[in-house]
Amino acid sequence: MYIRIAAIIFIILCGVFWGMNSSEKLRIRGDICSEIEKMLRLCEYSIRVCDADVYGIITKLKASDYLLLAFLNELPENYDENGDFHSKWRSAVLECQAFLPEERNLLLDVGNFLGTSDTECQLRTLAVYQERAQELFKLRTTEYRVKGRLYRSLGLLAGVTVGIIAI
Repeated sequence: MYIRIAAIIFIILCGVFWGMNSSEKLRIRGDICSEIEKMLRLCEYSIRVCDADVYGIITKLKASDYLLLAFLNELPENYDENGDFHSKWRSAVLECQAFLPEERNLLLDVGNFLGTSDTECQLRTLAVYQERAQELFKLRTTEYRVKGRLYRSLGLLAGVTVGIIAI
């Protein structure tokens, strides 16, 4: 009898944890968009104030320690005549599995553009990319508010339903 009750409680908790885990994944998507926006602001600052090239930008980005943008750690901080910065950026972004297609495309666009034009053009284009990142952040936070609550509720409901069926 006690084993059956413990199993039912375990099943309910599994449902709850599944719902919380799914909701947390949605929250992390919003956090990724927020970090992308912060990264773009730091790129803009590095270009505007420090007049940094792409390697100077990468050095500043690595020093800022973006936890959810792990692909930055794969990028070189110094010029390497054997490798192209843009291809290394592209491969690092494509290897990172944490991004959804919208975020991946935004990061690929940023990597293809950095260091290819004059300062004013880079600043204007980074402003456009920041707007895209803000739109993605709003989309992800709305998705989290709506679907996050849904996943948590469904997890609890599924756990309770399976628990009732097991009785």
